[in-house]
Order: sequence, then C-alpha cells, then structure tokens
Amino acid sequence: MITVTPEELSQFRSQLADNSEALAALDAIEECQGNLEAAAQLIAVETTEAEVSLRGDSNYLEKLAQKLSKIICQEEFDDLMTGVLTAAIATLAASGNIPIALATPVVIYVAKIGVKQFCEAAKPEP
Repeated sequence: MITVTPEELSQFRSQLADNSEALAALDAIEECQGNLEAAAQLIAVETTEAEVSLRGDSNYLEKLAQKLSKIICQEEFDDLMTGVLTAAIATLAASGNIPIALATPVVIYVAKIGVKQFCEAAKPEP
C-alpha cells in the first residue's frame, strides 16, 4: 500500500492550487488517510463510468497505472514528472482520456514509485 503523508499532501496542494479537480482528488486522498489505492477507487466511483471492470479490485490503482503505462513510460512524460506535477496530471488525463481527478492519484503513485522503476516493472515479460 502506497500512502501519502500530510506533508506531501500539503506540497501537492500548493503545486496544484489552480486545479480544482486535482484538489478534490487530494481531498479524497486525505479522506482515505493518505491511502492512494482507496482514494483512487473512491474517485473512480465518483467521477467516471469508465474503468468499471477494475472497481473494487484491491489493486485498482496499480492496474489503472498499468493500463496507462504506454503514456507514462514515454520519455516526454518522464520529463513532466520532474518538479511540479501539474503538467503530468493534465497530460495523463488528456492522453489517457480519464478525469483529472483520477489522473492525480495515478501520477502521485508513479511519482512515489519512481517513473523508471514503474516502467521497468510495467514492461511485459519477453
């Protein structure tokens, strides 16, 4: 289980202050005591009809990130992950056709793991 600390939430709030959807996602993460998995499921139920097949899955966030790995593992996306995450969230939402609120915990999840580590793990076995 990957969690976000109150200090990290505060940092993300200042980075994402201009994006109400991302801030709502941070509220959900806070409501779930920083548990990204629980927050992603909560956000999915509230924001989208898509990804219904994954809802209720204990690895929902990981599986959603895997589905978006073609976007996340592009070199350009890795560049977006350095520093402020606003651009990475917007790009993932637009390219992955998911709400910004749902892209937010995915980007935070990948940031916590590390893009390179995530993409190494996301590569299908030969």
